Amino acid sequence: MPTIQLLSNLMMRGNIGRRGAGLCPVCGHSNVQGDRTVGIEEKPTQAFLDKLGAAYDFEPPREHGLDVVNTIQAMLDGKVKVFIGLGGNFSIATPDTPRTWEAMRSCALTVHITTKLNRSHLVHGRDALILPTLGRTEIDCRTALRKA
Repeated sequence: MPTIQLLSNLMMRGNIGRRGAGLCPVCGHSNVQGDRTVGIEEKPTQAFLDKLGAAYDFEPPREHGLDVVNTIQAMLDGKVKVFIGLGGNFSIATPDTPRTWEAMRSCALTVHITTKLNRSHLVHGRDALILPTLGRTEIDCRTALRKA
């Protein structure tokens, strides 16, 4: 995108001089943005669920899930007992890290599926698992050796 267009978009949106906005507004990392494009959200539409069910020949659950803030509260209330995190640094990325730590500690089980260790792995439930996985740019050497 040309520089003039970028600057025009920035000024037209009112991001300069507005509290909490600026040249680099935070909107989530690429994984979060990608999740939404494939339908991963706490309140999918009925149309999306119908298409998902038809594509994979199953009946998806129709109840809405919880967003991050409500999930943390549900952990604190004892309604969510298991946390499974797929990548990311959940507790550090949430709006209230100390409250999130308290919520994580109240879980019976916390599971992190991750490519590298981060601070969220240090605060966990009664039982905890850290399951390693390869990143999208990593090569499984065992598979590569078998193919050779």
